[in-house]
Amino acid sequence: MIIQTSTASFLIENSDSKHGCVSIRSNSQEELHRFFGSLEIQETNELSYAYEVLACKQEFANAVILMVKEIDYSEFGNFSFKTFKN
Repeated sequence: MIIQTSTASFLIENSDSKHGCVSIRSNSQEELHRFFGSLEIQETNELSYAYEVLACKQEFANAVILMVKEIDYSEFGNFSFKTFKN
């Protein structure tokens, strides 16, 4: 799953190395630290997602809740579902 915010991109995948956890990769070390500050952030070899944390699903859910709370809905004013009609 990809989550895009105004400050970072996040790639979320099931963790092969830690059962019951997810791998969260990002192009922003600062945003990973902000959402997962207590977890170890590692550098990756990927250019698009240079940083990674492993988080349990509850920690990830808590971070997503914070992301949703930070949405500025005033930026949605120019969006229209008419754009998607065929």
